[in-house]
Amino acid sequence: MKKLNYLLIVSFIFILNLLISKSQVLIDVTAKCELIDSLSPCKDNLNYTHIYLPTGYTQAAISAQITPLFQQASILPTDCQSNLKNLLCISSYMECNENIPNISPSFPLPSYPCNKYCEKVKDVCSAYMAILGPYVNCSAVQNGNEFFPHTGTDYDLTAYGGSANEEIQCSGPNLASNSTSAPIKFCPSPLIWVDSDTINNKRAYQETTPNCVLPCPTNVYTEKEYKTKFYSEAILFSFSTACSFYLIFTFGVFPNKYTNRNWIIVYLGITAICLAISYAVQEARYGGGDWRCTSDPGRYKSSEDGTCILGGFFFQIGGLGTILFLSLYSFDMFLTMNMMTNKYFIQTSVGMWALIIFYALLPIKHYESSIASAGCWLSNEDNMFWQYFCFYVPSYVATFFLGVFIITSIYKVFKMTVMFKSIKDKRILLLNIRSIIFLIAIMFCVSFSTMYPLYVTYNGDDFSKSVEVYVTCLYANIPNGNEVCPQIVFPQFSLRYMNAITMAIIGIVGLIGLGIDPHILQIYRESIRFKFLLGLVGIQWGTNSPQPLKQGSTTDSSSGSGSGNGSNSGNNRENRKSQRKSRGVSIGMKKINLSASSESSNNLLNQSTPGNLNINESISSIDTSNNNNNNNNNNNNNNNNNNNNNNNNNNNNNNNNNNNNNNNNNNNNNNNYSNNNNNNNNNNNNIERINSDNV
Repeated sequence: MKKLNYLLIVSFIFILNLLISKSQVLIDVTAKCELIDSLSPCKDNLNYTHIYLPTGYTQAAISAQITPLFQQASILPTDCQSNLKNLLCISSYMECNENIPNISPSFPLPSYPCNKYCEKVKDVCSAYMAILGPYVNCSAVQNGNEFFPHTGTDYDLTAYGGSANEEIQCSGPNLASNSTSAPIKFCPSPLIWVDSDTINNKRAYQETTPNCVLPCPTNVYTEKEYKTKFYSEAILFSFSTACSFYLIFTFGVFPNKYTNRNWIIVYLGITAICLAISYAVQEARYGGGDWRCTSDPGRYKSSEDGTCILGGFFFQIGGLGTILFLSLYSFDMFLTMNMMTNKYFIQTSVGMWALIIFYALLPIKHYESSIASAGCWLSNEDNMFWQYFCFYVPSYVATFFLGVFIITSIYKVFKMTVMFKSIKDKRILLLNIRSIIFLIAIMFCVSFSTMYPLYVTYNGDDFSKSVEVYVTCLYANIPNGNEVCPQIVFPQFSLRYMNAITMAIIGIVGLIGLGIDPHILQIYRESIRFKFLLGLVGIQWGTNSPQPLKQGSTTDSSSGSGSGNGSNSGNNRENRKSQRKSRGVSIGMKKINLSASSESSNNLLNQSTPGNLNINESISSIDTSNNNNNNNNNNNNNNNNNNNNNNNNNNNNNNNNNNNNNNNNNNNNNNNYSNNNNNNNNNNNNIERINSDNV
């Protein structure tokens, strides 16, 4: 604002000099004297009542030029402004001298301002002479006469029948007048004049010069930029709200069991909805017009207005809550990676919610909007104490821990990649990587949203410069400044737009990072509450869903199908149709055949007469014996079971499909026998022991 004050002083002195130069006509026979208007801003500053008006000038024209300058003199210190006002008045409203002797026609002459009053201004305004100096020239000469004479001015009136040296004494102000005179209630359009008490008591006025405030609303971006921002926020906040409700229902309503991670996701969904509510409040149109404006001209909404408190409260919960719960989510992920749990999760959650609500309620009398804000938030009064104490400090502490846990988790995932190289199923690794990417993306959003207000605060000169240029133009172009002066346009709209977007996409980022997972479908399939809700509308969910298979009870249907087709190459079309129809039955019968085969093999092993064994029976017995031995020894149990099952399945299918195909059965048995030897190096020893027993 200091820079604006200097600019206005320059404008003030420039117009003062312009007024003086235009009003100085040495001899104007058509000039006249008038009684000073009682409403004139200089009435109390003059010690005379009749003023000199050159041809073409009126008191109204002079008053229109003097009033804003008189108002702007209030920016100077008291002693300086009072003397500068006096000099302005005696230079603009010169004392009129009538009844000059021996001249014809009769006309009045003006009294120039005395030099000592000019010197007084230079003395008391010495701190501002670097700016005022070129314009306050107390030795200036105009048309051969001193502009600020020491005693008086000599006029040559011989052409009019008068004296060659008619002296007119210089004039001075009413020294009894001072700065306590009634203020001039004038501001150039569209600025609005507001008394000082109202500005101090109600706040939220955008004061440019003393008692002159910007109207509400004052556009600081182009119409296209406003529309781009509005439609982007409307669309993104709508999607973000829908995504947040999805997260709340998915992780907070439908699960049969709850984890710490579930609750944290629900918390994040709630805070994202709070941000959306604050946006909805600020974009509402109560009775039309801009939401930020009040019924008081020029005043933006503050904590005196209920809707401002409502919007600021929800924004504080949404903004600060999102940051705190993201740090809690990163901490929970860190514990999970290290096979630990948060034993005090409930206490932590309650404490965080209490802290968030405390920081939202504490500054309830300090929420306000402004020319640059979209809604209500913490004011920057008291050296930004409320912003730092209630938002920046806790959010930056939480962001610090969020960064620490993210970096630690990245290191942990990097180490996990070595462990998962030899494992085909890398889903756990991928899920952890996705969680880290989500945290990094969401950390960028919250960091940008919290840093932008500080950027605006500490670069305020760049934004106030636009206001200064605009206001200076208004004063320099009275009374048409509102028509000729360009609109205020703040710089860096792209940053402002990015700040709005990062807040609007919190829920959407949460959906991408947390709500898209194969596990989600399982939650809905198993959810008792979800099935109940579907049942209300007549929809059955999950009643015919596949049940988990018990180990060793059945085999893959595709495997059974392949064996059946291989053994039916010699059958006719009817047999193939019958086989396809009975495929489900044959799959179920495999368990029975397997049991029968095992029992038969055990009987063969118990016999001592080798003549009772043929090669097919021996191989089957060997496979079954190997299977039993491997089960007892717990060596390669899964591989042997699979091979034995395949062997038995092949035998069963062969017996069912072609009883005469013994050679194929022998080949299949031998192949499976070889596979058993490859999968279990102990099979040869078992075979030798079994053959020895048979002999």
